[in-house]
This record gives sequence, structure tokens and C-alpha cells, in this order.
Amino acid sequence: MAANALPARADTLARQFAAGPTQAFGAVKTLLAGSATNSLETQMELEARAIADTARTADAREGIDAFLNKRRPVFTGE
Repeated sequence: MAANALPARADTLARQFAAGPTQAFGAVKTLLAGSATNSLETQMELEARAIADTARTADAREGIDAFLNKRRPVFTGE
């Protein structure tokens, strides 16, 4: 990739992340940050809680609905 293309590529990636399921992305970031120091038992418990918490979000419902209806999801961050 040419150096002058980097800002446009970074902008594209930032927009893609911002349009995604931001609560789930945040949970993944938090889990990754603790994964090097947590015990396996602790990490697995935190992951189970994160899955349960994000499964109750509007974005999770939107993702499932979009998948079932074969359309692109529109996430709101809720």
C-alpha cells in the first residue's frame, strides 16, 4: 500500500468499526486486555458474562434479524 493511501484506508476502517456492533467490540477489547493476566477460570467466566450481556442488546437482535432476513445489519450501539 502506498503511504499516501494510508489515511484513506484508516478512515475506511474507522467507519466500518463505528458502524459495527460497538458494545460487542468493546467487550472483546476488554476481554483481550485481561486475557494475559486472568486465570483461565476467570477469563472463561468473564467471557460467559460478556456473551450474555451483549446477547441482550438491540444490536444483537438486529444482527440476528439481519442474518435471518439475508440483509446487512444496521447497528445503533444500543
